[in-house]
Amino acid sequence: MLIDINAFVGNWPYRPLRGNNMEEMLRRMNKFGVDKAIVSNLNGLFYVDSQIANEELFAEYSSNKIFKDRFIPFATINPTLPWWRDALDICHKEFGMTGVRIFPLYHHYKITDDVCIELVNAAKALDMPVSIPLRMTDLRERSWLDVDTAISYNDIASLVSKIPDAKYMVLEARVTDGQEPTTDESLKILRAADILFDTSRGSGVPVKGPNSESLNYLLENLGLDKLAFGTETPFVDYCSPFLRLGAFNTIDEKTKQMIWSGNARRMLNL
Repeated sequence: MLIDINAFVGNWPYRPLRGNNMEEMLRRMNKFGVDKAIVSNLNGLFYVDSQIANEELFAEYSSNKIFKDRFIPFATINPTLPWWRDALDICHKEFGMTGVRIFPLYHHYKITDDVCIELVNAAKALDMPVSIPLRMTDLRERSWLDVDTAISYNDIASLVSKIPDAKYMVLEARVTDGQEPTTDESLKILRAADILFDTSRGSGVPVKGPNSESLNYLLENLGLDKLAFGTETPFVDYCSPFLRLGAFNTIDEKTKQMIWSGNARRMLNL
């Protein structure tokens, strides 16, 4: 079984995207043997009210019964909005969304701000994993209008240290050039957490150093129960995620199955 924990529908203001709706995404999933995909709506990063993007996502998700078998919708919640608690409640109870994605860099708050802490606690109470992209695009290719920084592993560890018993998914799991080295204390916090790092951005080629982006680095420093398959669709072609994992030269079948779906199924109670 294959579960993709990093997929989106919707639009990106800085370049056109292909396959950015459920119908086209499902066609690629079938071609590549992906059984399920966690998906949220990119429009929620840019709408004044991100809840409108959640409504769009739910409408698309409900438009074809096969979508309900193949997609797992996550709500985009902006905790700086006064009505975010109502939005979360609607997404969970009425729309049946089973997780949350947050975008601090786009909604202009820090990951350890009180509003973020309150949101993560609220999601934890509903048993909803909190999914956090470290970045959305390669900063070397960003538009001058786009954000120019990324969240680090140390930032994630700071959040986890405040709410250690929540569930987390880290997308675009790599270190960006210029970030501070990931500390031993951060690694200790992340090892103890119920957290998954997706495979969409790491290289399978071993690279030495405290901030290696390689999947081998994550596997060796965080453990096989911390990795989960992700494609970053529709930002990249659908072949690259498989090539990255294919570069593992010592991966055994048990590890492969845990990364393909086992770790995600455990966190999502599937």
